[in-house]
Amino acid sequence: MNTTQEQDNNNNDNVLIESNSSPTSASIAQLQSSSIKAKSDEFKARYTKGKRAQEIVCVVVFFALLAVSTQKMFTLYFVQNIWVFFIASLLAMIVADFFSGIVHWGADTWGTLDTPIVGNSLLRSFREHHVVPTQMCHHDFIETNGDNCMAVVPVLMFTAFSEIRDDRYDLFLLCFLVQLSFWIMLTNQIHKWSHTYKLPALIKFLQSSGVILSKRDHAIHHRNPFDKYYCITNGWLNPYLASIGFWKRLEEIITYATGAIPRADDLAWTGVDGDQQ
Repeated sequence: MNTTQEQDNNNNDNVLIESNSSPTSASIAQLQSSSIKAKSDEFKARYTKGKRAQEIVCVVVFFALLAVSTQKMFTLYFVQNIWVFFIASLLAMIVADFFSGIVHWGADTWGTLDTPIVGNSLLRSFREHHVVPTQMCHHDFIETNGDNCMAVVPVLMFTAFSEIRDDRYDLFLLCFLVQLSFWIMLTNQIHKWSHTYKLPALIKFLQSSGVILSKRDHAIHHRNPFDKYYCITNGWLNPYLASIGFWKRLEEIITYATGAIPRADDLAWTGVDGDQQ
């Protein structure tokens, strides 16, 4: 490569930070011409020490509150109300799957890395995932699950410290919220497993039996332009939501109301046009 070509590539890589804030046609073209390594380096640079500290605190608080809530749940658990436990468990897994889809769809489809509060944390991780899908396999437990722990801490504060009556209604609510929090926390870990080649036998069994998201089902999402199969906890809802065009209808409503273009920023990072089918 000659000096002029190297200089052009360096200039393209240097536009990353400048072009994040608003995915215009010019900034999209600039980002598309940047190397994958430059994009990956930008994502890594945005994972700050402050962000790391916040994730550590959230993970510690999450498991402390989960322990208290779980102990309370099993204090009220008896054989005669086991059906309450199982119904709450099933419903929690379905709702967690739907929530994972909503968050995944929102993070993939709207906003930029400079969006307040969520841009440099939630959106950054999803943009990175489409540029380098296996990068998350190198993230440790804290980086993988810190944000999800933070999201459910308020729920676990309620289950840990609120007064729960010894009746079926309160038991159902407690079981549902505790298990919903657990599955939401575990969603990014499950997502990571769907991209990991070497897994423990138990995880492979849970994937193959459909208890958690399988590699095969999640591979559908990673087909351009990343606009379907967003649910990543167990993926149970994916075929049903796809059959009714659920995500596409939501995008049409938001575009009609706001004029925003779905996946415009994702296009800037991946080079995939959000309107292509």
